[in-house]
Amino acid sequence: MLGLVGYSIGCLVIGALMTTIIHFFRPIKVNDDAKVWKPLIVSTLIAMAVPYIYGEVMTRMHGTGMSSGISEALDSAGVIGPLKYFRVMTASDSKATVIAVANDKNEWGMAENAVVEVDLVKDKGRWEATSYKIVNSFSRQRDETTMPPYW
Repeated sequence: MLGLVGYSIGCLVIGALMTTIIHFFRPIKVNDDAKVWKPLIVSTLIAMAVPYIYGEVMTRMHGTGMSSGISEALDSAGVIGPLKYFRVMTASDSKATVIAVANDKNEWGMAENAVVEVDLVKDKGRWEATSYKIVNSFSRQRDETTMPPYW
């Protein structure tokens, strides 16, 4: 949650910078009547959405066949539940970094979402996990965040 608040504040700052640049290039007569809050809201929402859109596009382009390698990494990490979704953050022909979110049980038996960063390597046409890092899991006492935040 704290990561989402920090992400939102960062996007607000980027939105303010974008709004300032937009207003620098408007005619003076238009600037007198301009309402600053409208472009500020729009540019902040754009700044918030672009990283998520990037992750969606990368997943659509490179995500085929990665779920088996990600499931292996989740099994190695001790995540009990199934994979909910994953997003490709970086990818090349032979390497990829993926953010995976899976159902899990915390120490009291309640459901939680475990967020795991997985490094994958393509070997003989099959994606295999080389390493993983637990990003967010209450039962494993990990409380970090990804950029953009996934939960």
